[in-house]
Amino acid sequence: MGSSRIGTVAVVAALTSLAVGLCLIPVSRIWLLVMVPARLAAIAAACLAGFVWVLTSSATVVPLISAGCETGYVIEEDSFLLAGWGTVYRTDGIFATAVERTGGDDGYHPFADGAYAVAGDGDALRVWYSSSFDYLAAPTATDGEPAFTLPTRTDRAFSCGLSAGTREPSPTPPPRPVYTADEARAGVAEMAAASLAATAGSARNATGAIIDAQELELVTTACGEDGTRVGVGIEFTTDDNAASLARILQVWDAAGYSPDRAMQEDIRYSGTLPVEKMSIRDSTTIDGLIRMGISSRCSAPE
Repeated sequence: MGSSRIGTVAVVAALTSLAVGLCLIPVSRIWLLVMVPARLAAIAAACLAGFVWVLTSSATVVPLISAGCETGYVIEEDSFLLAGWGTVYRTDGIFATAVERTGGDDGYHPFADGAYAVAGDGDALRVWYSSSFDYLAAPTATDGEPAFTLPTRTDRAFSCGLSAGTREPSPTPPPRPVYTADEARAGVAEMAAASLAATAGSARNATGAIIDAQELELVTTACGEDGTRVGVGIEFTTDDNAASLARILQVWDAAGYSPDRAMQEDIRYSGTLPVEKMSIRDSTTIDGLIRMGISSRCSAPE
């Protein structure tokens, strides 16, 4: 712990003790007019200090490793929201002296992640580090000027056989499948038919006629450079619209589509299946209808 963090702990402990003491002190009824606000203020201050402690307790402390050996320096890194910063300390027993500062984008802790390189030339340690997270976990470049330089310590022996940590590359997502226009059309038609088949009773349009899934009008629009997108909009009512909505969503869930919701509208979507998005809204209280829209992924040009 650095002195600032020790001080924060002391403040939290002091405010908590003050709040407890004020609550335990017996006073006459007239003094409650003073003690009750004081107790509430002390409790609020203790809670606020604890909340600040939680928000700022993301610090990591790691030793600076060079060629598998300790160097006598440690790096404390901290972050808050998208801000990241760090301090390089020279350690002497239980004491540590700040000697350099570091930074990280988006709250990144490069030294805790092992995203750094150290080159020693006898009298000095030259240090490079990556200020932002690298999904490929590539080695830190050392072809430019070092981020900072530290004097090599020779005042005591240091442990060796250590590792700065091995970063693993983030898995590369598989390429998204590409569908032809016919495959996209078939995917939309299949899910539209499955949705109508899952309703409670027959699905009927606003005039009361039963909707035939085979007669739905699929609309093709241009997308991308030379691709096409297939979509269909359906307005219908059933014997029980609420039950029908639940059944339709179950059909999409079973087909592997991910759920979402926005402004009284249920959504199902996928990044790999033929249908890119389905949205459905129950407007029973307005006009007695369920409105559903289905759109395919942008298909590859023929």
